[in-house]
Amino acid sequence: MLRSTTLRTTLPFALTRNIQANVPPVQRFISTTSALLNEQTLQDDIRSRLKAALKTAMKAKEKDTAGTIRAVMSDITYHEKSQSDPNAAASEDTVIDVLRRSVDKRIQASESYPADHPNRQTLSKEIEFISSFLPRTLEPSAITQILSGIVSGLKEEERQSKGVTGKVLERFWQGVTKGEVKDKKALGKEIGELLKKIQV
Repeated sequence: MLRSTTLRTTLPFALTRNIQANVPPVQRFISTTSALLNEQTLQDDIRSRLKAALKTAMKAKEKDTAGTIRAVMSDITYHEKSQSDPNAAASEDTVIDVLRRSVDKRIQASESYPADHPNRQTLSKEIEFISSFLPRTLEPSAITQILSGIVSGLKEEERQSKGVTGKVLERFWQGVTKGEVKDKKALGKEIGELLKKIQV
């Protein structure tokens, strides 16, 4: 569980900024942790930001917030120990995937409760908190626009080559980070569909 006075989520079941009137203090995010997150630079890796947020939460004696951060960090550690090399640190992209799974797990859990149930409200705040560590995610329409531009710019011989999908992906990742794309496996299929449209 988390506590805070600042919410900026766009989730369909998220609470408004006035939740303090309806939610017990023990279920609120802490404003100090939110302030810390706002001050983090884009250059900070996620794990460093998590550690900094945990330190702040512990200083403020925010046990619920610290507990959520520890749970997320535990998920990252578990993933690392499950790798072929258990001593290797997880990459930033891997950490992002772990956090996204943590968010998805909480979304699924929240859907088992009515909209006004305290557990759903608490999960909603946890989802927002964890999501604040994630990079922006490109909308499907934006991804399609980028891929379409790349495919349209291919020469005819490139479109007919066997490695065309790899070439498109290579150019795509030159301008997009992996953290910005949630479903990377769908890219190849979409490239194929775009190529078919051009050939028709």
